[in-house]
Formats: sequence, C-alpha cells, structure tokens
Amino acid sequence: MAFNYEEYLRMDKMPTLWCWGCGDGVILKSVIRAIDALGWNMNDVCIVSGIGCSGRFSSYVNCNTVHTTHGRTMAYATGIKLANPDKKVIVISGDGDSMAIGGNHTIHACRRNMDLNLVMINNFIYGLTNSQTSPTTPKDFWTVTAQYGNIDPNFDPCEVASAAGASFVARESVLNPKKLEK
Repeated sequence: MAFNYEEYLRMDKMPTLWCWGCGDGVILKSVIRAIDALGWNMNDVCIVSGIGCSGRFSSYVNCNTVHTTHGRTMAYATGIKLANPDKKVIVISGDGDSMAIGGNHTIHACRRNMDLNLVMINNFIYGLTNSQTSPTTPKDFWTVTAQYGNIDPNFDPCEVASAAGASFVARESVLNPKKLEK
C-alpha cells in the first residue's frame, strides 16, 4: 500500500519551493513517515523552523507550526515545550541557524534534555544566501565568502550536542532515507 503523504501536508503549498536535488524534501518525507510510525496525532505535534531553506518546513507540514527568527528555533521550542509538556516538538533547523547565531540556544537545549527533537540539516554552508561559510564548513573548503578556502576549524554538530549533554544524538544522510526515518 502506498504511503498517503497528503494527510500530513498542506497541499495548497505544494509543490515545495526547494531546488531540484535538494535533500530537504527527503528529510520532509522522513519526518512525516517517522511521525506516522510513532502514531503521533498531528494535533499533538508542533514543528518549529527557523531561517534558511529548512525554514520552509513549517509551511509544508499540516500540524501546529512556528516559523521563527534566525537562530531562535531552540528558544521558541523550549517555550512551547514548557507551556505544553505533552506535545511533541520537532525543530527543523539548518547548520547556520542552529550552530551559528543559535548555537548558544542549541547547546542549552541539549543540556536541558526537555524531550525536544532537533533535526539539523547540515549542508556545510548558508545555502539560501548563496553558499556563505557556516560553522560546519570544513577547513579549506571554498565558499563565496572564503574564496581561498575556509580558514576556521569547523564544528561537528554531533560532538557539540553530545558534549552539551543531549541524551540521543545520531547522524544520517539523505542518501539513506529509511535510516533517516528511524
């Protein structure tokens, strides 16, 4: 039997605005399939997204959603979870959004372990603003803002989350959507 994505999506927002070949669509499908597999009621789910390409998630999923300011996804999610402890809060954030301006909020959310789910989309750049260097850009990598190569060492988001005390940390590629879903 085919999976019915329509009950989880705001069909009036389809097709997505993501570029062809972008992994965000794979992540969207994996998140929806995970929600379905867990048996969560969409009225009990809140998706919080920030700025950048990942920020579009809150427009596409048919549940409670919040589109926040840059770097504040984890701060908003913390407030939502405190006010509604029985709700399932999923944060969808890019590497620039959650590791740069929002890095402090991400670290403290990991430290608090408040039953938030962060899906950080790490494409190693600020993609929406035309490939600027982000905190996860590998050293010596070329970007439009580092045309001779990135001079800074990069963050490993999984190591940052683990060091901050997150209770569950995993990494997966959009090339493995079934693993990503799990």
